[in-house]
Order: sequence, then structure tokens, then C-alpha cells
Amino acid sequence: MNSVRSILSRGMLIFLLMIPASIFAQTAGQALSIPYELNPFAAATVFAQTPGQAPFPPLSAEHQKFLDDVLRLWEQRSQSIQRYRCTFKRWEYDPVFGPRDTFKTYSEGVIRYATPDKGMFKVEKMMEYVAPAEPGGRPQYQQRDGDHHEHWICDGQSVFSHDPVNKQQIQMILPPEMRGTAIADGPLPFLFGAEAEKIKQRYWIRPLPMPPDVKGEYWLEAYPKRREDAASYKKVHVIIDHADFLPKGLVIFDRNFDPVRNPARSTFTFEQRETNWSIALQQLKFWEREFYEPKVPAGWKRVVENYDSPTGPERSAPASPGGGQRPNSQATRPAAGPPTR
Repeated sequence: MNSVRSILSRGMLIFLLMIPASIFAQTAGQALSIPYELNPFAAATVFAQTPGQAPFPPLSAEHQKFLDDVLRLWEQRSQSIQRYRCTFKRWEYDPVFGPRDTFKTYSEGVIRYATPDKGMFKVEKMMEYVAPAEPGGRPQYQQRDGDHHEHWICDGQSVFSHDPVNKQQIQMILPPEMRGTAIADGPLPFLFGAEAEKIKQRYWIRPLPMPPDVKGEYWLEAYPKRREDAASYKKVHVIIDHADFLPKGLVIFDRNFDPVRNPARSTFTFEQRETNWSIALQQLKFWEREFYEPKVPAGWKRVVENYDSPTGPERSAPASPGGGQRPNSQATRPAAGPPTR
């Protein structure tokens, strides 16, 4: 069950986070673009972390205000969302079980969200690395069978996920206190509607400098405070679009990420983002079907479990230093980049 929770937690991070493409990798009859991503090896100043403390030095007053303004505007924008949909692309890097110098898998799919607690993540296409037949040869990417694609749904009462290895559809029943708007505190961090202060309570977060040629974006770095979250990932890099104030890029760093020994990470881009589009009643009913209880695939069986929410010290670490007071309810839009030091 812990593995299921880990998968769901990583998947729903996508609603938290979301990077333009530049480099190209040749695949089987197809060129797959790899997005530019924040240098995972040199992005942050190395800072010795003590358990229960932020993994970076305290922010200056200017940087703290910039961060507060970005989070407050993100909160105000997200709370206005009733419906959300987008397509995504994902590149997964796994140097332990895959190549060291390129991605192991490339995926495309869709994300759906409806306030306050319904969501869907579905991979519709997946290409997997195949080692070259001869040393020095060109690597190939083969399409994976659709039965092995990730697909999960939260209908507000339960989370349904697929386990293709064991041919099981797992239904994880959420306790009453984790349904509705309270689900933001559970295994699925729906940050559409989450409060800025709750984000800071759950993550050590700071703004990051952007490349000089990038405009109209806010870049953030977040480290999980909760041990249950830290069991799934080490940190995340978030890119928020200045135009619609929604995440457009995300990098999830593996919990055992090491820039030299294990640079494992997943990089996402979020495209064709739409919110609160006009919809007729008949179309609304069809839209809502996205979140109905999914059918069990032929030859599979459903396994029903209750979500066991961790409590006490295992759930969260002490608050980060210099958390500050809750900013004013109306934040001013900051410049598209943190203050220079």
C-alpha cells in the first residue's frame, strides 16, 4: 500500500508543478524534444541540511516578500478554477535501470480536474528506451502496450489506480476528513484552491533565478517537510506562467537523487491548459463522466483498501526558519523574477 501512496503522491504533484523544449533526441523514426530544465546539478548553493531545518539559508526580506506575493497570487488564481484540463509530456530519467545520458521513457497524456476533489491522470502514449544492438549504436524507443500505461482517477470518495503487473485495479477509499476541500492535506496535494500558508507549511520553498533568455515565468524550488512526502521525492522545481499564473513546467527529483551517482528525475511540460470553459448541461454531464468509477479491465480484479493517513511526527517536520506572518490577502504581482542579490 505504501507503494501505491507513493505513486499517487508523485502523480498529483503534477497539479502543483509544471519548461520549453530545445534539445532533440532521435528515436525510432521520431524526434522527441527534451525540455530545457533548470540545471539539476548546479541550480542551488550547497547547504548542509540538518533534520527539521530548511535545506537552504534563510531568505532575505526581499526574497521572502517576492515568494509571498507569488504564492498569494497563485492561491487567488487557483481558487477561481472550477474546471481544468491540459495535455502533458513527461521525460523520465533513471540511470540505474536505464541509460545514464538520456531519458528512459517519454510519455504523453491528459490531466483533468474539477473542484473541489476530482482529478484524473492518464498516460495515452509511452515510448521506452531500448539499448542499441551494438556498442556505440543509436538507442531506440519502442511504444509500450497501452495496458501498462498509468491511469488513475479520484472521484472525491476514492482513488482508483491501475497495477498492470498484477492486473489489479486498486480502489483506495478516502476517510471522510480527507474528502472535499480537505483533500489538499492528504496524499493528493490538489493545489487548485490550496492556501499559500498551507503550501509553506508543507514545503520549504524559495524562488530561483531564471536563465537570462527566459521571460514571463516564475521559478520556484520546493522541498517536502513531511516524511511521507520525502519518501516519494527529494525536491521539485516549479515553473509558473506569468500570463495565466498556472504551472507550465515541473521537475520531480527522485528521493535518492544525487547529481553524480543518481541523477534520477522526471520532467513535465503542461500544454493546452484550459480553465472554466463555457459548457452546456449535456456537455457537463459528459465531462463529469471522466471522474466516475472506472470499469475494471477484462481479466483484472479490483482490490479495495482504506487509506491509512499517517499522523504525528511522521507526518511533518518542524516549520522552516523565518516562515513569517501570513501576507496580506491581496498580493501585488511581482516582477517576473526574484530580486537580485
